[in-house]
Amino acid sequence: MRYSPRPTPGAPMKQRLTRIAAWLVTLAILGYLFWRYPIADVLRALGRAAPWTVPALALLVVPIYLADSFAIARTFTWFVAPLRYREVLAIRGATYLLALVNYTIGQGAIVYFVHRSRGVPVLRGAAAVLLIMGINLLMLLLLATAGMALGADTVPALRTLIYVAYAGLAVYLTAVALRPRFLTARPIFDVLLSAGLSGHLKALLVRAPHICCLLAFSYVSLRAFDVRVPPVQAVLCLPVVFLIAVLPISVGGFGTTQAAMIYFFARYAPGDAPNVVLAASLGSQAVSLAAQAVIGLICLRTQIARDLQRPRAQTSAPPAA
Repeated sequence: MRYSPRPTPGAPMKQRLTRIAAWLVTLAILGYLFWRYPIADVLRALGRAAPWTVPALALLVVPIYLADSFAIARTFTWFVAPLRYREVLAIRGATYLLALVNYTIGQGAIVYFVHRSRGVPVLRGAAAVLLIMGINLLMLLLLATAGMALGADTVPALRTLIYVAYAGLAVYLTAVALRPRFLTARPIFDVLLSAGLSGHLKALLVRAPHICCLLAFSYVSLRAFDVRVPPVQAVLCLPVVFLIAVLPISVGGFGTTQAAMIYFFARYAPGDAPNVVLAASLGSQAVSLAAQAVIGLICLRTQIARDLQRPRAQTSAPPAA
């Protein structure tokens, strides 16, 4: 029998309204951008991309996928239940089609997998996803800090945001170290608190290759359009772009990502042309989606992914967690 969480009254309507709002935000931002920067100019900029752009970016999606799956496998193995790397590769790849819309949905599929195959409570798996999301934020914060320390141009608002993030991090680390009772009593915080400071450091180290691959992908995509961003400026600003992209206020990060890229990198484009950055951002995101879709379709044919789609009674009994 498939696992089916108990529905919350009004949840379907709330989810529907959330999806509609995300589409409205996406269309509004893209409409504004194309009003400011005509589509004809953006298409001409797309045509001036380097000839190696598509194959290079498509190949760079592969190490992103491999590094992300590795970090997920190690994090779940350490703090939830042992997972084999090939299992996570199959499930993570198969859920790329869902993750194209929302990154967290893809993570949720891993939660469902460990529930089905290892008998792990869903709430504990969700707690591991919270840990992964927190580690992602911490990694982005550290990279932005490194860029600022290396002398990148920092607007006052961004500097303030980094300082506020460190204040929040101090509160979080204090909670992890002290483990207050009102938090330990809540199962959703179990993995976060039991990991401890050393566990967070391990999770951070295995997540670093994934974030670095994302940086490389975005930096190469800009250079393919002759947008010459200084490396330290990319290290400072791209983490902020990634953070904006995963906010659940738009569909797949479209619109919000492009607006952030123009804000940070338009001055480095040829002739200070924002339409070039818009073309680079849309083009690279399109290539990424296509490559992820291919990976997803391939992984859907694996035995692990097929087993996950069957009713639970047709699969083998899950081993003890």
